[in-house]
Amino acid sequence: MVNALLQQIKAEHSGNWDLYLSTLAVITPDFYAFDRPNYSRWLPIYIKAMCKLKSKHPQVYEEFAAGSFSISRSGHPFSQVAANMALEQSINADSKSKGGIVGISQSPAALERWFLTAHVRASVTTSLKELCGKEDRATGHKEATPPRVKRDEEDVRKLVGCFTSGLMTNPFSLETQPIVNMATGVVLPDDVADALLASHSKGKEQMMTFIEKRLNTSAVSFWDAIPSLKIKTFSSTTKKIKVKASDEKITTVSADRELFGRLLIVANTRQVNLKEVMSYELSPIYPAQNGNDFHSFFLSTPAKRTKEFFFKGIVKLSVL
Repeated sequence: MVNALLQQIKAEHSGNWDLYLSTLAVITPDFYAFDRPNYSRWLPIYIKAMCKLKSKHPQVYEEFAAGSFSISRSGHPFSQVAANMALEQSINADSKSKGGIVGISQSPAALERWFLTAHVRASVTTSLKELCGKEDRATGHKEATPPRVKRDEEDVRKLVGCFTSGLMTNPFSLETQPIVNMATGVVLPDDVADALLASHSKGKEQMMTFIEKRLNTSAVSFWDAIPSLKIKTFSSTTKKIKVKASDEKITTVSADRELFGRLLIVANTRQVNLKEVMSYELSPIYPAQNGNDFHSFFLSTPAKRTKEFFFKGIVKLSVL
């Protein structure tokens, strides 16, 4: 998947139409695997229409094959971006007014004037920038500038240093090859890891079923809901619990299983005695004191005046 995404970015930046379509076809099953219904429904139709572009609209195909499906504003190599992004960076950015449509959204006539004059505002803004010598034209690729290169090299050095220093397990040197989160060191359970590794093939099966039953035939309506595969990812390692707060509002609490791993990394990097840290309660109030009577005490008016002093006393006791 990562290689396909990199090839997709390369196709867009270099204006390679054939590579763009081929990589788009490769990543389409992943939209089915991870339950993205809008992309799953329309991407097969889009790819099929684009593959017939050469025979149905040869002039458009020639332009796309020449790289005109993406736009380069600077003229430098490998700097082309998608049309919607170029539109946001140029016309939409120059046509914006202070506040946008805030305050006129309830007036249809004002909204109509605002949209119909967008190109005029953009033209005036662009001409004014050219007059003042403030054109938005880069002299080189942003990622090739010395500050960006220096920052990227420093980030790579830190990442390699984190693996070689022993703070985290190097996921590329494990014999069993489990799926490891490089940022947190969390290892997925075997059943979740196996399902995640098979996600592309399951998504491909789902895609072929969709094409056969909804596009090639009418066995199933095109607009019927697409079944969800519900494949678990690293987000499944965080368990969410709903508890009822004192004001009767439901609050979602994340029980993060990565907490101890983060504490371990911090302890090694900052020379912190983790055993001593774990000797204290990881909560602002001791659980032994977190009873109903204790909670009612804090709700009383006199207690609010002494609450600050009480917590200061807890902090002092913890330090001692």
